[in-house]
Amino acid sequence: MKTVYIFGAGASAAEGAPVVRNFLRIAYRHFKEEQEEPDLEIVWEFLEHFYGSRTPIKKGVDLDRYPGIDEIFNIVDWYLLQNHSFSTRFHRARLYDLKTALVKLISMTLDRSLPTDSGIHHSFMAGVLKKGDTLPTFISLNYDIVLDRAARAAGCIPEYGFYGNHDNHLEARGKVPLYKLHGSLNWSFCPLCGEISEHDDKVAHLLFRKRNIIYCLACGGGNSQAIIIAPTLYKAYNISRLHNIWDSAARAISLSERLVFIGYSLAISDTSIIATIKRALNAPDKKREIIVINPNERVCERYRQILGEGCKIFCEGFKGVVI
Repeated sequence: MKTVYIFGAGASAAEGAPVVRNFLRIAYRHFKEEQEEPDLEIVWEFLEHFYGSRTPIKKGVDLDRYPGIDEIFNIVDWYLLQNHSFSTRFHRARLYDLKTALVKLISMTLDRSLPTDSGIHHSFMAGVLKKGDTLPTFISLNYDIVLDRAARAAGCIPEYGFYGNHDNHLEARGKVPLYKLHGSLNWSFCPLCGEISEHDDKVAHLLFRKRNIIYCLACGGGNSQAIIIAPTLYKAYNISRLHNIWDSAARAISLSERLVFIGYSLAISDTSIIATIKRALNAPDKKREIIVINPNERVCERYRQILGEGCKIFCEGFKGVVI
């Protein structure tokens, strides 16, 4: 049976990764309370001025009263798109600097938060790959490399889908399709040749250093950038290789007989993903088993609204049990 597993932030949260509601608090603890990071000071400065007057942030828990990091991104992006300033202190040039700092904050916080050995994903991946003869496909909305490491630990190399189509990827021996729609901490993008380089370990947090030590594996260029599609309503997928990944993911969903969502919330800001899933399910429109694993009752109800009453819902967190 052709199965596609779609992983969201809730799956990584089971391994210790922060989620939207607590991301800023955890980031503040790591990069303000424990270790000051000068390049991130603009983030805390912006948040202190967010309510129109200086509201001191003394500890990470103070950030629980703020919107989530996704909504902060939405606000910053809106001002940039409208060619507006947030305030005299945060004019357009500083808003661009702020957005860069927010992306850096994401990569550095994930790098600091997640353990090297992610047991739940490892046992899940090993169990799924042993389960049957038909190779499953994994689609991830996460930047972390938890699934990537789990695939390697199970004896497979992740096939990210930069080139070719999904059918080609299924035929590649020793590889398992892993389509990461929002980028990955172990990828770098070269603006010179347009290629994505795949690295064995996380590099995104290194790409924000003034002296970038990560070179393009295709052309040797030394101006590589991180690939992290920000969690905003105004997402920009302007890297051609990402388009191929999305096409491969859509093809995998259209061919699927089982679609399993793990820890994914179907957020309103993910309109492009929801639209892609719906279109792929209609091409062709056939009877599929749709399984949802999510501990949030409101999210589970949203699945019924978007994908129909036929979803099989397990209102629980990800425990690594093979499905």
